[in-house]
Amino acid sequence: MDNNLLNSLIIDEKKNNQDLYSAGPYWKKKSKKIFSQIKKYGLDNFRGLHNGIGTSYTDSLVYDIRNELNYPLKLLSFFYRMPVLSKIFDRQLHITSSYIKKYLKFQNSCYNNEQRIKDLIKQYKFINTTEFGCVRKVNIGGKEFSTNYLEVSNRNSIISKYINFNNIKSYVEIGGGFGSNIHYLLTNYNNIKKIIYLDIVPNIYVGTMYLKKFFGNAVIDYNKVRNLEKITFSKNDNLEIICLPPWSIEKLKISIDHFHNCASFVEMPKKTIENYSKYLYENNLRSFSLISYLDYDPRTTFNPHELGNFFKGDFEKFEQPNLISNIKKKSLFIIQKSLDI
Repeated sequence: MDNNLLNSLIIDEKKNNQDLYSAGPYWKKKSKKIFSQIKKYGLDNFRGLHNGIGTSYTDSLVYDIRNELNYPLKLLSFFYRMPVLSKIFDRQLHITSSYIKKYLKFQNSCYNNEQRIKDLIKQYKFINTTEFGCVRKVNIGGKEFSTNYLEVSNRNSIISKYINFNNIKSYVEIGGGFGSNIHYLLTNYNNIKKIIYLDIVPNIYVGTMYLKKFFGNAVIDYNKVRNLEKITFSKNDNLEIICLPPWSIEKLKISIDHFHNCASFVEMPKKTIENYSKYLYENNLRSFSLISYLDYDPRTTFNPHELGNFFKGDFEKFEQPNLISNIKKKSLFIIQKSLDI
């Protein structure tokens, strides 16, 4: 835990334009719950079963609904500790646990029977993909792989048909989950040296600490840049991963070879995306990739086919099947490439 970093993020969020830079309707309640769960459990097992830190943006699984509650509903958990109700609830958790075990066993079977996954494992490197208590993992050829990383690999392999990752030096990701996409890219592309990783509070705290596990001092957290008038990359080839809360985008003075967002733009108010887009182009955006699920709830999200409206120029737009062939859902890809990437 880095309480100084977490507190700085929480304090400064209140000082900035919360209408643009704090969680929107989709994430507002989730963010409050994530913060309380971090304080309660720490980050050692945020990809596991027994806390609610990673729900919706990591690969954790929901085991105990009490970890998903905010106040005032959280007060109801008191009743589940009463003797009779406690026994009933514990029995339900036992049944839930058995379902999760069956799910993970079936998942392992599905992933082992996909030729596409075998091809990805041969082509790309997967190192330390199951840290922080990961439960959504499969054993293939005697090695454990996070299913999240396999999905990340598949998405980037599709993008690589349009974008040459070997020509990218600077990379920006907004809404980066818990950092697995950046970890994967840096494992496979040594030429990517300058990273901006931006997300809402407290998700950015989780992602920052996750990346520090693998890249140590190359990760520049918010406390190191919060008092700077402008945020830039060093003029060298050293790896820099600058982890920022949303309001810090106003201080960026860089050049962006490639920008990426997966799934979270449709979960933001449109004015927030418009603001991000403005600052991306002020920082010489050259290419981008956007990915989204196709199902959406108009009360909290919007039609992902509108995502291209926030960006300039021509782009490729297509729907892509799931990594697992017997799952019929598709994802939407919107990709713009520059002439030399």
